Amino acid sequence: MLRRISLITLGQWLGLIVLVIAGFGVRMIDLKDPPLDFHPVRQLHVAIIARGAYYRLDTTADPALREAAMAAAAKEIYEPPILEQIVGFIYYLIGSEQVWIGRIFSILFWIIGGIALFDLARRHTSFLAALVGLAFYLCLPFAVVASRSFQPDPWMVMWILVTAWSVDHWLETPTWKWTVLTGLFGGLAILVKAMSAFFIGGILVMAVLTVFGVNRLFRNFKPWVMAALVLAPAGLYYLILNSGKSAGYFEFWTLGFASMLVTTKFYVQWLAMINSLVGMTLLVVALLGVVIAPKRFRVILIGLWIGYVLFGFAWPFQYTTHDYYHLALIPIIGLSITPAVYLFMQKLFRQAKFWQWAGIGILVAAAGFELYVGRSQLVVNNFYLEPRSWQLVGESIPANESFVALTNDYGARLNYYGWRNAAYNWPTQADLEVTLLHDNTRWDIPKLFQEVTQGKRYFLVAAPNELDAQPELKALLTQNYPVAQQGSGWFVYDLANPLPKP
Repeated sequence: MLRRISLITLGQWLGLIVLVIAGFGVRMIDLKDPPLDFHPVRQLHVAIIARGAYYRLDTTADPALREAAMAAAAKEIYEPPILEQIVGFIYYLIGSEQVWIGRIFSILFWIIGGIALFDLARRHTSFLAALVGLAFYLCLPFAVVASRSFQPDPWMVMWILVTAWSVDHWLETPTWKWTVLTGLFGGLAILVKAMSAFFIGGILVMAVLTVFGVNRLFRNFKPWVMAALVLAPAGLYYLILNSGKSAGYFEFWTLGFASMLVTTKFYVQWLAMINSLVGMTLLVVALLGVVIAPKRFRVILIGLWIGYVLFGFAWPFQYTTHDYYHLALIPIIGLSITPAVYLFMQKLFRQAKFWQWAGIGILVAAAGFELYVGRSQLVVNNFYLEPRSWQLVGESIPANESFVALTNDYGARLNYYGWRNAAYNWPTQADLEVTLLHDNTRWDIPKLFQEVTQGKRYFLVAAPNELDAQPELKALLTQNYPVAQQGSGWFVYDLANPLPKP
């Protein structure tokens, strides 16, 4: 009997090891492909800051490149560039810029978060139920692609999960040890990305009210010490060191789109986004899992779901347009399904051996298929030729000449690969629509064109589809200015030598 139990236990741990290795391995596929496979604007934003950190350390670099790299990086900083500084330092240690290093960090962060998720679920359900929750977290195709992107979001998710794991220990034994650890973990999560405050706040408020209630809350120091540790690092950075940019971002994206919250369209689009990422069936199973979860586990799950909902209320536009804003939903569902899976496992292991193995086989096959789909999404696109293409675009504009640019990514590729920064990035059609949605304002294209091209020598168009979508701009350029340079998919209009009037 003991030998049989030991073999089962060994098999469980082997299953965990194989799952983690598979989750890590699939994310390493096409590791050195340029970071253009998933929200390239966001990844290149981080890569530009990391490059600036590298060139700031490398005093032997070409002075012109060093100045350009640091100047570009300074414009991009909105959040504390902790990850970027770490990656830039590694660039310096190895002597070259290798953006795939950032991917490895994101993958490791996601795996560490998965270990915290697994242990938290295992404490309240069972080993196998927790393994299924971890399999969802590691194998979901969206998670495979998004969790290896070079941006702080996978790191944020890791800290949220580590904080939730620590809160569970604090709920079990609310000692000073777990009070301090929980405060530190939660503080790091919010410092890395302020948006995690909704998730951390949801967990901690639920936990504190569960342990102390309202009446005892003001008679114990632990909740207040925890709150101070959570809020102090982020408060110092966002409210004091970087208050201008933080306030502007909040004012435009949160207050400016608050009207969306009273429309049914917003909630329909929100649910459609969830359906496209994880499916409505799993959402329902996850919510039912919260209902039947053990009390202490339910406290954490409810806190996470509250955070997810409040996050959506704070950034309604992004929640309906940017899938990576839902990255934290993956571990929330991974955790929430485990109570339901636990009930299924109890029922399964009361069946005959054949049906037990059939059930396990179905789960393994599902995880394997999801990993295969995630792998396919990684290899389907190849971006290896893009860096050289953007270098050619950058070289087509004479050095030290000021220019306006219309691209699909606010000039991110041109900046990172072409080492050129436009004096003004012309708004895309999506930007024009955002402004209309934000304050019901339509852009005066001729007036804007006159203002931004004043004193500029060239107008780069590296997004012909965008030019076609803006007929007013297209007419202003094609009818009044000659093409000075052109290549595959890009044109440079010479603003200094207008065409003769007919």
